[in-house]
Amino acid sequence: MLATLDNWLHVKYKNMTKQIRKRHYVRGGQIPLSKGYFDYRNDFLRDALRDADVMARFRQMQQLAAGYGYRLDERVIEYPWVISRLRERATRLLDAGSTLNFEFLLSLPILGPKSIAIYTLAPEQNPALRSNVSYLYGDLRQTILKDHIFDEIVCISTLEHIGLDNTQLYTRDQRFNEARPFDYRDVLREFQRVLAPGGRLFLTVPYGKYQNHGWLQQFDRSLLDDAIRTFDGTVETEMFYRYTPDGWVLSNARECVECEYYNFHARPKHDPDFAVAARAVACVELAR
Repeated sequence: MLATLDNWLHVKYKNMTKQIRKRHYVRGGQIPLSKGYFDYRNDFLRDALRDADVMARFRQMQQLAAGYGYRLDERVIEYPWVISRLRERATRLLDAGSTLNFEFLLSLPILGPKSIAIYTLAPEQNPALRSNVSYLYGDLRQTILKDHIFDEIVCISTLEHIGLDNTQLYTRDQRFNEARPFDYRDVLREFQRVLAPGGRLFLTVPYGKYQNHGWLQQFDRSLLDDAIRTFDGTVETEMFYRYTPDGWVLSNARECVECEYYNFHARPKHDPDFAVAARAVACVELAR
């Protein structure tokens, strides 16, 4: 969803240089999703992913620095959390949902040796052209992948869209205008099938109070537990991060239970805390 908005805003403001767009964003008060937002966020992420202290905090489950990710979306949590946990060697990696399809991510040293398969619903703008990256288009509920072929699976903020209305942002195919909120189970069973013994699934979802916005559902404790049971693996790590008006903080499930998702489709005017999307995110590492 956020990647699609990124592409749309890039086209809208393509005649401006990135630095001009970023200055506009900062001088305008850092209003989420305004002109320059994604330029600023992506540069923030590029720096964070190369900052040894930031990555150590994610890897070692330590509190983040004050003000981290001020008025930025949950990708500033999800990407560093996932990257900090990937194996530092050549592996076969499945990107389920095409969230790694950014040059600043694919150029990271840890991803260079990996054979990456990006599996997503429909072709996207600006696919990365790299010799170690392949693209497959189709439904994650029923893939064409071989059994036990991947060592690592990355599923960043994708599971919450499965079985819902994906025609708003991801495809024009009306077959995917659905209302089947428990179909995420089919995806998790596929992950279990294609993941090699000893492999890892890195899963993130918006977390807090259960909400179904039609195109996305926010997971609560009950749905997260159901997802973990469905995968039928071992929980290696379970972490929660919460958005605050001052930035993102390391949290826990109890503190996030009342967090609500900011649905910018329905409420274009920002709330007082200037949340961008999720107000909390669950990050779970599962072993097969």
